[in-house]
Amino acid sequence: MNIYRKFSHFFLFGIALSLLLSAILYGMQMYFISLHSGEGLKPFTFSKILSRTATIVLFVSMVWFRKRVDQKSIISLGLSNFSQNKHYLMKGFLAGIVSLSLVVIVQLLVGASTWNPKAWGTFETIKFVYILFVVLLIGLVEELFFRGFLLQAWINELGTKKGALYTSLFFSLTHFIRPIHDPLLLIPEFIGLFLVGYALSLAFIYTKSLYLPIGIHAGWVFVAKMESQFVDRIPYEMHWVFGGERLVTSAIAWVFMALFLLFLKKSYDVNQNKMNWSLY
Repeated sequence: MNIYRKFSHFFLFGIALSLLLSAILYGMQMYFISLHSGEGLKPFTFSKILSRTATIVLFVSMVWFRKRVDQKSIISLGLSNFSQNKHYLMKGFLAGIVSLSLVVIVQLLVGASTWNPKAWGTFETIKFVYILFVVLLIGLVEELFFRGFLLQAWINELGTKKGALYTSLFFSLTHFIRPIHDPLLLIPEFIGLFLVGYALSLAFIYTKSLYLPIGIHAGWVFVAKMESQFVDRIPYEMHWVFGGERLVTSAIAWVFMALFLLFLKKSYDVNQNKMNWSLY
């Protein structure tokens, strides 16, 4: 059994373990809240518990798998030469913030949201620092898994184009491991997340490093988490146009994601031309 198949089986085991642990934690939480029913405690949703649990389980599992089965270090997945590649992290973070902020600006212009900055105090400063840390951690963990291991494994097995396509499909599907209330609303979300995954895959393919996709991923999540601090959403029925719970679920976001893909390709072509010119 090759490494790709071993990891596929190992991943399914990790998902099953995450579901089991999440169910146990959710049950313990509800039992604790029932004992303190008069204190107004608000429970975490099962999907949030599952998201956090799966992130931890899959990250620990990946580290173990990489050392014991694949017999390689995590650094070899695309985290080597930090001093030479750290500019990718900063540029990616800035590009992620700017590109998704443009979606927020367009939503403001068309009236899908309103500008309503909240008061900023000590709590908001602490929250800002916390969110900054969390988005970088999310970018690191998810990119290690999807672009560090999964994409590279599929490229070795299937080639670059199919590897990027399948990784992006899988990336979008894994974000739906949660209760589904309206299946029709998942279609625009799936499209948006697929484009996000494809852009992050190209970022790795073009640079052969995880620092650019980590930066872009962190920048996008940063805007998504900070959006409510400055704007208020206006409920709309046209979710396909203006978006739903996630910024990437709207046709507006799809357009900017397509432009972002073109930007990545253009930047890559320019860098390739510079490298080819330097050979002469």
